[in-house]
Amino acid sequence: MVKFTFWFLIGLVIFIYFLYPVILFCLAQLIGKRRKKEDNFPFVSLIIPLHNEERVIRHKIDNCLALNYPQDKLEIIFALDDCQDKTKDILSEYRDLRIRIIDGPGRKGKVATLNMAVPEAKGELIVFSDANSLHHKDTIKTLAGNFFDKKVGCVCGKLCYTDTESTSISKGENLYWKYEYFIKTQESKLGKLLITNGSVQAVRKELYPYPDPEVADDFSIPVMILANGHEVLYEPEAIVYEAATQSLKEEFRQKVRIIAQGFKGIMRLRRYLLRLGPIGLFQLLFHKLFRWCVPLFLVIVFFANLVLIHEKPYFNLFVLQTAFYLLAVTGFVIRRRSKIKIFYIPFYFCLVNLASLFALLSLAKGRKTHIWEKAHSTRRMKHA
Repeated sequence: MVKFTFWFLIGLVIFIYFLYPVILFCLAQLIGKRRKKEDNFPFVSLIIPLHNEERVIRHKIDNCLALNYPQDKLEIIFALDDCQDKTKDILSEYRDLRIRIIDGPGRKGKVATLNMAVPEAKGELIVFSDANSLHHKDTIKTLAGNFFDKKVGCVCGKLCYTDTESTSISKGENLYWKYEYFIKTQESKLGKLLITNGSVQAVRKELYPYPDPEVADDFSIPVMILANGHEVLYEPEAIVYEAATQSLKEEFRQKVRIIAQGFKGIMRLRRYLLRLGPIGLFQLLFHKLFRWCVPLFLVIVFFANLVLIHEKPYFNLFVLQTAFYLLAVTGFVIRRRSKIKIFYIPFYFCLVNLASLFALLSLAKGRKTHIWEKAHSTRRMKHA
């Protein structure tokens, strides 16, 4: 039984990280669609939720006002979530007629703030963004071009990190996103992008599902739209830029919150998940749920290996496991100065999986997950 458990879980981890993307690619080639974009200029409401963003808000406003989209078809809504700093004062300095400010009482969290702002929006198309992300000038125009197809309900753009070579954290994160972008591309060909990015996603206003504030918007919005029979796409040419995370603590806290919201989302969106169909459920299990459970699998594998260590092949496998985790620890120790991938790939892999364990503990303790704190950086963002 111990040997069966050991090999079954190793096989499951290999399937999750390697075979799942291969199967998804094959499905996309067999039944996926070639997507056509057309010039399409509906009235757009760009909604940016804000909580104490005085450090970045001027750059964000200037970036929004410089977007290459017809001025008479764009409104920019800044939705304040209990800002206690100078964010609102800075916004008030701008007299552009496209800018609107919505301010509600008390701290509600990101999704509740979006739910408050959407009914006030005039646009046929709602584009969501974050204060610390800067759009390429054509991003909204590129997103809008995908909605020429009436079956499309939601489109996610591409998040590009700047300063990705500065620390082992950001290097590992950059590699992780390259892996994720491949998966997103295959899911998009199927019209079934399961997870979007909250800093660059567009939704038809009539289809906005007003999700549970306790569930992350980049999970609940696409899942609910897919469940209602519409397509969700990934548009890699619709780009926003963010500074890569520089702080280990900041990175870890973000991932714990995101994964905890994901677990909570699966529990709270059960009736929608059952309507995703066979391919959608396959994606949910192996792209998200089982991947979030990988740290539990790895712990069981490690201790099962200890039980079997007296047999030669298992002794060798235990040495390999130990070596991998020592590389991760070394990557942690020298994370500020290492440029060698052999260290920061194991380090980032273990960081993400440790965050999954803490997310499970967070849920078990009943901690709130809907209050968000965006990562800020003192570094200037490039290419925006």
